[in-house]
Amino acid sequence: MMSLTLAAEFFLLLLLNMAIGAVGFIPSFFVTTLNINSFGISGGTLLSLSGEIFGAILGFYLYRLGFSKMDPAWRAHRFFQTLQSQPPGRVFWSVIGFRLIPFVPSGLVTAGASLTTISAWRFALASTIGKIPAVFLEVAAAYGYTQSLSAEHQAGILAAVLVISLILWMLRKRKTGSR
Repeated sequence: MMSLTLAAEFFLLLLLNMAIGAVGFIPSFFVTTLNINSFGISGGTLLSLSGEIFGAILGFYLYRLGFSKMDPAWRAHRFFQTLQSQPPGRVFWSVIGFRLIPFVPSGLVTAGASLTTISAWRFALASTIGKIPAVFLEVAAAYGYTQSLSAEHQAGILAAVLVISLILWMLRKRKTGSR
């Protein structure tokens, strides 16, 4: 039986995985590593896959809601018209294809699909089919990472990535703010 603390940790990690999946442009590699460290290869894989799938679905609804609130004039743009004219079957297969390609930002795929007429259930199915192989590859890489480096080294690398990301974000913000 899962202890209350372990259940709370699982739930919090699931929420974190879903948030990263919904945003879609934050790499999930380090969270996958955390999932594996916390729940082993099987539990970590299940947690990562669940978070990616439910996060993509959540992101789809959030993007669709956000796009519906925007100024209707932008819908006249040729890019939007091209997306809107795609039949749901083509969008379905495109979502699967883009999910299978490594390093294609998940948020871009989700946002693009939310601009089309594909139904949420078809998007969820296509996204799940495409994410399964990608998550297994990420889990394999994360598992190798966890097996080859101590927890202290993993934490150090994560801290360095976070600090560098923060510095780059601040520099970019300063650069765009000075215009």
